Amino acid sequence: MTDRELLRLHLEAVWTISLPALDGASVELPASRALPPWSLYQAQFAQDMVTLWRPDVAPERRADLLERAQRAGAAYDPALGMRREVVLRPPDALAVDQPALPTPPQATVRALSPDDAPLLEAFEAGSAPYFLDREHAPCIGVIADERLASVAHSSRRTAAACEMGINTAPDARRRGCATAATIAWTQAIRQEGLLPIYSAFAYNSASLRLAAKAGYTSRIKGVYGPIGAPQEG
Repeated sequence: MTDRELLRLHLEAVWTISLPALDGASVELPASRALPPWSLYQAQFAQDMVTLWRPDVAPERRADLLERAQRAGAAYDPALGMRREVVLRPPDALAVDQPALPTPPQATVRALSPDDAPLLEAFEAGSAPYFLDREHAPCIGVIADERLASVAHSSRRTAAACEMGINTAPDARRRGCATAATIAWTQAIRQEGLLPIYSAFAYNSASLRLAAKAGYTSRIKGVYGPIGAPQEG
């Protein structure tokens, strides 16, 4: 899979859109399809770059948007309205045959079912319907001392790919639980025949470190906007 194809699958999952092939240096999105909220998305690959435009962005605005994207830093600046993100490629399937052992050693890693709703509610009040929704499957939990330490799920799903979401209890961080959940989720998505995708805001160094520990590699540096301030995470 090329990096351009990875980018297309990522954008389709995140923004619930359908994109054409991302050929060439500049791509104008078809007006006949659902459009994302941003006007510009610029992706830097190892060897080249592609710029995506909404079709309703007037030519006289484009130079300004490109200049704002170039000036954008890792942290969100409301004056520029541009966000930077990193899109990562999953490890080779053979590299994730066994999940990393979480700490403490007696912790278990498994798919969660409706029977685990009380565990999810204790982990985050009101979260069980979200995590157990079929659109967010598989929901993988790391259970230690009879409670959830970390939960990985499909935050976005298409017919070809899933993007991962990860939640970890504050007192379970830096103990390997999130890494174990991420690897197990990656395995489960591959078993469905889909592509697992991990992305993070450029400022989120903790999330990027987690991805690296689970074997994901940074492939795309993206910047897009204008759009409102990102949620923390």
